Amino acid sequence: MARKPVDELAPVPEAPRPSSATEADGIQNARSEARKYLLDAVRLYAAVAFSHDSEVSLFTRVGAAKELVGLAAVSQPPPTPPTPAYERRDGDGRAVD
Repeated sequence: MARKPVDELAPVPEAPRPSSATEADGIQNARSEARKYLLDAVRLYAAVAFSHDSEVSLFTRVGAAKELVGLAAVSQPPPTPPTPAYERRDGDGRAVD
């Protein structure tokens, strides 16, 4: 397939107009929209993760359970154990020149 000449390419559309006057208003609008659908999302993830009649794979069920944990904001990463200090001892099996 041959490329179209540059003159025949469609123009790039303009960016859409902002939905709010300020950034803070936009964030507030997004949060209120998210609150409207939050309960539906929780119900969907719970149905997928915990339903006995669900035919989804284990991977999908675990993913839905992880999403529920993320929505509940109870997930915290496990603490990283401290790195053990390296101690050099004589006669540890390394060749010395």
